[in-house]
Amino acid sequence: METHENDTVTSPGTVNSSDGQLNGPSPIHKTIYTILYSIIIFVALVGNLLLIFIIKRRPETRSLTGFLFVNMAVADLLVALITMPVSLYTLYTGGVWATGIFGHVTCSLVFFTFHVTLEASILSLLMMSVDRYFAVAHPLRRFETFRKARVLSVFIWLNAMIFSIPVAIVWRLVDWDGSLLCGPKFDELGKFGLTGFYTYLFILMYLVPLIIITILYTLICCTLWRRSMPGEASSETEKRNEITKRRVVRMLVIITAVFALCWFPAHFYHMLLAYRLDVHKKLPHYIMTLCFALGHANSAVNPWLYMMLNEKFRIALSATLHGRGPRMRAGSNRSQSITKYTSIKGGNSFKTRRSKQEKSKAETYM
Repeated sequence: METHENDTVTSPGTVNSSDGQLNGPSPIHKTIYTILYSIIIFVALVGNLLLIFIIKRRPETRSLTGFLFVNMAVADLLVALITMPVSLYTLYTGGVWATGIFGHVTCSLVFFTFHVTLEASILSLLMMSVDRYFAVAHPLRRFETFRKARVLSVFIWLNAMIFSIPVAIVWRLVDWDGSLLCGPKFDELGKFGLTGFYTYLFILMYLVPLIIITILYTLICCTLWRRSMPGEASSETEKRNEITKRRVVRMLVIITAVFALCWFPAHFYHMLLAYRLDVHKKLPHYIMTLCFALGHANSAVNPWLYMMLNEKFRIALSATLHGRGPRMRAGSNRSQSITKYTSIKGGNSFKTRRSKQEKSKAETYM
């Protein structure tokens, strides 16, 4: 029998390495967790499927930010369909897994998939912050290569899989008192071990991306603060663009903050496993389970936040629920007609052309 002084991300508390006994939740806790996860799974499935459906059916929602949220929605759907059901399964079985080749493959694949989805979510948020920075700090530059949705999607998922390779290496079937459990074998990493593994997850999948996002949004806020709003009548388009950018930045800051808050308890618990295993052993089982349940709940919160905080999506959601067809994108033509009228009346064709150019380029970021 091998001893493992750790807990897995999606099956927390199945083994207590200090005494070799199963340390599962009580029946009342199982009932509470089952109800909680059932609600989270339902809300996540409805929200993410609805988000993808709206972007597919409503042309006015197809911005780069929208496509990046599709990436997040796919990741969140995988969490709802794979990670959360596995969490419920381990509550009732103590982490006992299938045997043979099927057990080995599914054990590594399930936990690898979970970490890939988590990394894809944080990378999507990171790419959104980079896109917002370009939109605000360099509004007249298109960055065509960077702003291709397919290129970014491949970049996000490929890097998420590369960064999650250590998980596929570590998660194995473990023989525990005659039962096969799916858990991490840190001896596969040599000196890297338990401490290095959870530190790696915390730094790469949480700390560094959030630091970069925070720096970029700080620069964006400073740029918007210093930028004076145009006062000329022919600059109404620029005013609207600035207001739209501020709203989008505010929305993404809120969504990033919610992500950070939801996943902080789970990563904090990882740090306890890595550096203060004695504290981990003294904590009640439900503390750890709630930490990871809160992280999983982020998959249910994300799509609804985006649909509620984005004006285009609120309108599209309402139209979809009421059975109305896609709205024609006539706003641009109306704005251009107004600009042309202002140009003829004011005689300032150069400013008008510049305003139309800025509007056209800025709209691609919204």
